[in-house]
Amino acid sequence: MFTSSKLGDVAARSILDAIKQGLWQPGDMLPSQRDLAEQLGISRPPLREAISVLVALGFLRSHPGKGVFVISTDPEAASAAGMPTVKAEDVFQLRLALEPFVVGLVAQAIDAEELTQLRLTVLDMREALDADDLAAAVEADILFHRQLVGFSRNPVFKQVMEQASEAIGHARDIMLARPQEMRAALTEKEAILRAIKAHDSAAASAAMQQHIVNAGTRLGIQIRGAQASGA
Repeated sequence: MFTSSKLGDVAARSILDAIKQGLWQPGDMLPSQRDLAEQLGISRPPLREAISVLVALGFLRSHPGKGVFVISTDPEAASAAGMPTVKAEDVFQLRLALEPFVVGLVAQAIDAEELTQLRLTVLDMREALDADDLAAAVEADILFHRQLVGFSRNPVFKQVMEQASEAIGHARDIMLARPQEMRAALTEKEAILRAIKAHDSAAASAAMQQHIVNAGTRLGIQIRGAQASGA
């Protein structure tokens, strides 16, 4: 019902039941992933996926470097009270509207130093995958997108993407549970990089658009407007 794996589904249901039974109240921090995985009798990858789904549903919020906190026992009621939760679908829709345009700008104006930084990030991602270091591969994946936004030289784009960074982080947690899909993401980034290197704005934008649609599909997210955009 919740996740793409049976163990993740069991973990999500167990955590949700505990929240609704009052074991954890809004504002409480969940135990560390290590401790919580031991309590539930599962490994960390399905636990990460379960947490990510509960974040998307509005029950939890992840604060990098701090922990995962309960924010509501009834997200629908919180939304009705004027406290809407950010959905992964909404973030991907934003990315589909913004990032292809950004990468088109970057392809026009990127300099040699910036291009080298992008190439090194993609190389880091490949080397991490070859070494089965999935966490490092995902971090390189996210850095690639942040670099592109920075290279656009438009601070407003950067601010918007930073506001979406929490939900992007949730996607990171899900991808940590799906190592088989990171190779596809690498291939897509290499296509984007080739188009940027050729200063082909149209090809870079199209490659980024397809990458975002594919990334959403890998996460089980159908992006509104994707078909209308030609993806």
